[in-house]
Amino acid sequence: MLLLLLGSLTNHAHASSILSKNITVHVTRMRLGTVLKTIEEKGNFYFSYNSNIVKTDSLVTVNADNQTIKEVLDQMLSYRFEYHEAKNFVILRYAPLRLNIVTDKAATEGDSYTISGTVTDEQTGKKLPNASVYSHEELQSVLTDKDGHFDLNLHNQNQPVTITISKEFYKDTTITFLADVKVTSTDTTIGKKKTLLGYILSDDYNGIEKTSLGKLFLSTKQQVEAANLRGLIAQAPFQASAIPGVSTHGDFGGQIVNIVSLNAVGGYNAGVDGFEMGLIFNLDKGDVGAVQIAGVFNVVGGSVNGVQLGGLYNNVLGNVRGIQLSLLHNSVKQDMDGIQLSGLYNHTRGSVRGIQLGAIGNIAGKNSDALQLAAVGNIAGQKFSGVQAAAVFNYAKHLTGVQIGLVNIADTSSGFSIGLLNIIKSGYHKLAISTNETQNLHLAFKNGNNKLYTIWQGGMRFDENSKLYSFGLGFGREFGLGRKLAINTELGSGYLYQGTWLKTNLLNRFNLDLTFKVARLFSIAAGPSLNFLYSDQRSRIDGYAYTRDLHHSFIEGNRNWTGWVGWSVGINLF
Repeated sequence: MLLLLLGSLTNHAHASSILSKNITVHVTRMRLGTVLKTIEEKGNFYFSYNSNIVKTDSLVTVNADNQTIKEVLDQMLSYRFEYHEAKNFVILRYAPLRLNIVTDKAATEGDSYTISGTVTDEQTGKKLPNASVYSHEELQSVLTDKDGHFDLNLHNQNQPVTITISKEFYKDTTITFLADVKVTSTDTTIGKKKTLLGYILSDDYNGIEKTSLGKLFLSTKQQVEAANLRGLIAQAPFQASAIPGVSTHGDFGGQIVNIVSLNAVGGYNAGVDGFEMGLIFNLDKGDVGAVQIAGVFNVVGGSVNGVQLGGLYNNVLGNVRGIQLSLLHNSVKQDMDGIQLSGLYNHTRGSVRGIQLGAIGNIAGKNSDALQLAAVGNIAGQKFSGVQAAAVFNYAKHLTGVQIGLVNIADTSSGFSIGLLNIIKSGYHKLAISTNETQNLHLAFKNGNNKLYTIWQGGMRFDENSKLYSFGLGFGREFGLGRKLAINTELGSGYLYQGTWLKTNLLNRFNLDLTFKVARLFSIAAGPSLNFLYSDQRSRIDGYAYTRDLHHSFIEGNRNWTGWVGWSVGINLF
């Protein structure tokens, strides 16, 4: 039995955060993801979390009357997570363990304020290496050494100093120092200034440190900092760097969103909200806008909103809304809305709206409405309702648009495939065996869908003294007239062999057939045809037919063109 009574969220005058809003929830064995989504909708905010850690399919039971959102979350998540607020988001961070800090020194020394101490595991007392100790206000951070010890030097501003200690899988702990008086707290909300949380990085934004380029250009220390400090810490108007870690923000650069970022060789930021240029590369953990330029490559862990120019390569792990341009390759892990231009190929794993132009090819992973242009091939992994044009091949899983290429392939199609060979897995497949006024036997293989199918055809005339052979290509369309009847209109062109290859003999034929479906895989077709023959062969060759003499032409006075009305009758298999 399932019962969900969710009261409206009440904003009291004294409420200072989303987490302090009151809510009533009564849930019995409901999916965690459903409960989180309902709380989001009622509270007009969003949760951000790593879907690999927060098991949304797990079943939870909660009974809470007029309790805060934080208290409800603690019940559902068994006190194994901590929560950070940023803008209209609540970030769920997996932190089942607790830290303990012993401060050795907190003293003023001239223009500096020095803080040192040791970080340990609260339960075991084990000293913890590689914990991040940082100041929001001064954008400074250090890592604890192998013995859990740290020394942090800050500017002496004659005012309270707040530092925070973070480590992966541990709850954040914040300490505030008033002159020479130390006050400690494990309340993770202390010191989280709203002015420093204009953007967020959820637990899902940890991708660039795991990419091959991130591993190559980021130090171990920077990768540890990224794991410890999942959420965004601050924003700044400007940063300049030589290489990651050697910058105006030091090792803390990976936690800062900048309006302008200039990188002599390469830079590592939390994000950019303006302009970024790197002589070689740019690495950004979060979102980037509005212009990003790199001489060789850009890697962005969030989304790009604007223009991204990479000399060789662009890789975005979120969405792109704008323009991507590179000489070799553009990659987008989620959705693309705009233009992708590359010298080799473009690959968007999500959906595409706009244009993909790649010299070799383009790939759209999910439902897309785009123009794909390539010299070799285009691939659409799911429903495609745009235009695919390639010199060699196009593939769409579910085609509702148009394909133009030498070979066009689709699993299912309600669109149009225009090419020499159109293969629709669940489409229109017929083998037609017929006879007509010119040839005793005519074979045609028809493949595509009923809106447009390709016809590969060939025929022969058996008469020993009047032989004739033909082969050619055509296109057709079927108009249904009910369950059993249909009209097929077909236009084809074929070469007639009349005893020599040295002459041009092209027969252009339009068929209008009435088709009666006897069974699912068998039908009968018959109808008239209109024929136009172009031939520069002036005489008959022994043993072969001379088509101009077979029919009465309605075209008079023309040495090359002959026209007549014909017929055809036959059967269709499959």
